[in-house]
Amino acid sequence: MQFPVELLQTFVVLAKIKNFTAAGKQIHRSQSAVSMQIKRLTEIVGSPLLGMAGKRIFLTPMGELVLEHAKKILKTHEAAAIAISGSGLKGKVRIGAPEDYASTFIPRILAGFAQEYPDIRVDVHCLPSRQLYFHVQENKLDLAICTALDMEGEEELCREPVVWITNMDAKTLASGSVPLAVYGHDCIYRKWAIEALETKERSFHIAYMSPSIAGILAAVRSGLAVAPVGRHIVPDDVRIIGPSEGFLPLPVAGVCLHRAANARDMIIHKLAVHVRNSFMATFS
Repeated sequence: MQFPVELLQTFVVLAKIKNFTAAGKQIHRSQSAVSMQIKRLTEIVGSPLLGMAGKRIFLTPMGELVLEHAKKILKTHEAAAIAISGSGLKGKVRIGAPEDYASTFIPRILAGFAQEYPDIRVDVHCLPSRQLYFHVQENKLDLAICTALDMEGEEELCREPVVWITNMDAKTLASGSVPLAVYGHDCIYRKWAIEALETKERSFHIAYMSPSIAGILAAVRSGLAVAPVGRHIVPDDVRIIGPSEGFLPLPVAGVCLHRAANARDMIIHKLAVHVRNSFMATFS
């Protein structure tokens, strides 16, 4: 019994998304092509892999077993592809990330990537998530790390709590109006923070707005403002605050990797692997 890799790849995506149309968009195939691939895999296995409950897709017991082994096979296949074709690669790849992830994860990712593939040039673009997503859709970027967009065609890298931070001096919270340090208007953290304060009917004002996480942290450290940030970015010289000080918990952000429709070459794939491994090492 032989399992073509492309069939297993499609099955793993479909098992996660549980929607033929959405799975097709993620792997850049039509819905009918996805259906045909699943039919072929089912014929190879000899037992149904999927069932339907109304419009909802679910895995049969055989489907669960195939999924478990498919993931192992694909992981081995990916490792083999990297080992065999990795040497001598040359070219360029374009990746984007929001400023907070660009300042923390990208240097580490690029350092490891450059050591393994010294002849590949990586262009980094630092923009808000929504702008990065559209740059990927327009093929201006090959890869983009985006936060909390809930868009199709994404690979989730991690789930990150968003928290409130202030400086070590309680005077920052003493005034009636909460001073906020935030990114621009299209930042989801800013939106969540304002919604949380409005829910508590707490007055607030934008005390500091910056495109840079360094600027926001400086405002917090100096006592100028309170800020909503990803938990991974919180330094030791500020403190997290919560309900006991009148701040509702903020949502957990989904951090995802988006690829351009034409992002299929080995260089892009290899950088995507480095991105995924970096996030897994931090958030696993």
